Amino acid sequence: MRKTKIIATLGPAVENYEIMRRLIKAGCDVARLNVAHGTVESHRRLKETFLKAANDENKVVGVMMDIKGPEIRVKTAKLSSLVPETEILLGEGGDIELNQPVVYEYLSIGTKVLIHDGDIVLETVGESKGLWRMRVVRGGVIKPRMGVNIPDTYIPILYIQDRDLHFIKSIPDVDFIAASFVRNARDVCELRKVLKELSIDAQIISKIENRDGVENIESILEVSDGIMVARGDLGTEIPVENLPGVQKYLLKKAREHGKPGIIATQILETMIHNPYPTRAEVSDIANAILDGADALMLSGETAIGKYPVEAVKVLSKVAEKADVLLSEHEKMLELRGTISESVSNAAVLLAKEINADALLILTRSGKTARLISRHRPSMPIFAVSYSRDVLRKMTLYWGVQGFEVERFEYADRSVKEAIDTVEKYEFVKKGDVLVIAGGEPSGIPGTTNFVWVQIVGDVIARGSGFGKIIVSGEVCRYPELCDVVIVSELCDEMDFGDAKAIIVESPIYDPSKLNELAAKGKSIVAGTGKIKIEGKITVDPERGIIWH
Repeated sequence: MRKTKIIATLGPAVENYEIMRRLIKAGCDVARLNVAHGTVESHRRLKETFLKAANDENKVVGVMMDIKGPEIRVKTAKLSSLVPETEILLGEGGDIELNQPVVYEYLSIGTKVLIHDGDIVLETVGESKGLWRMRVVRGGVIKPRMGVNIPDTYIPILYIQDRDLHFIKSIPDVDFIAASFVRNARDVCELRKVLKELSIDAQIISKIENRDGVENIESILEVSDGIMVARGDLGTEIPVENLPGVQKYLLKKAREHGKPGIIATQILETMIHNPYPTRAEVSDIANAILDGADALMLSGETAIGKYPVEAVKVLSKVAEKADVLLSEHEKMLELRGTISESVSNAAVLLAKEINADALLILTRSGKTARLISRHRPSMPIFAVSYSRDVLRKMTLYWGVQGFEVERFEYADRSVKEAIDTVEKYEFVKKGDVLVIAGGEPSGIPGTTNFVWVQIVGDVIARGSGFGKIIVSGEVCRYPELCDVVIVSELCDEMDFGDAKAIIVESPIYDPSKLNELAAKGKSIVAGTGKIKIEGKITVDPERGIIWH
């Protein structure tokens, strides 16, 4: 089961309902609406089609709106291409105009201006009639709407732009808002205030794509719900050779804060035009997951690429293999702090210690699932909630699979319903050992205050186990022989023939004799006390339990 989540950008390549359905079946967990391009109507149509396809596939998915933020782009370009070592004019009425006129005030001699992820590089060399004279250091084709970066220069642009506000108001029912070009915690708080005023309950994923964002990551994580390492613009704002180290650093910080970290840009760039990835891309994906990424995001691969479904399939397969590597080598990240953090920490430690089959989380806000997810436990994480909104928000959490239940009551009743739900979908089976974490009393979201261990099914007895094979079959009492034989006390002269399992009710027994029987392939549970004979039962000697 893949644990790393996949975000796919919607666009012309996948606007057809059938293709979206195939995209979801291939492994897409979250759809991204990149509102830097397109209209409100086109993005609303993409979202509705995606949600219909997900509903028909019976899959809980999330929707992310990626807003532009205070980005700088080419507004107009009188030239179609720029030739190295020539000069052009930058500014209002010049050869190139930018969408943020305030930029011109903060340029100076020697300032580098990078266009389209650094494919084009200009350098300020002087002024002429109110325009900046720019030397073309690296030339190329230039078009309107290309992104612009100005490294090492702070430009005070308002964070919430009119276009972003228009989209937020027009498509309010999204689960995540990816906030581009976050520079500091103030930017996030500004967006949070707008969302609160509009009564929009979306999680904020801060996109780190400039030097300020990296330097202020601690405070940004304090007020964000997660981060995205947007490697395109970030790779132009910092020396490209520093990018791998910065990526590791940002993901480490996200895990320390218990917030999801997403890696974006050029995940499978070659699959925009080719049906197969490069070996370098496959290695990059695996290393991002080993670095601690909760999710990876496809952009042009699914929005405009020739092979959108194939790209998701490739990413899903590579991620699944990398998840296995992660579980083999990942060390436990111990958490200390709030009660919720400590209890979540205890749940994962307990699950590892007893080799539990799964972690089952009862959550009203998604917080417990998020805190447990950052430990990267090897066993599955099943999170149940009565809130569809919470289930959609958990689509970004590594390893978490969500299920909807009726409204929680007190823990014992809620736990039974939760187990019944995941058992119904055949994710757990009778005899599986679950570590369960949640909060009580009901009605207080964000509080994790209990952990317990429970076995799926009706346990009828416990004792000391001998042997390794789980046996299910009809039960009878010695001297009758069947699959599972019950004896009050074990005697030397007893012959169990072809019986597969033996239950010894007496608490007094010779372990050496039971080990001899186990060596002959018998499964034994001893010291159970009096057992009522009833149809078909299961004997698990490794855990020392018997259940219906």
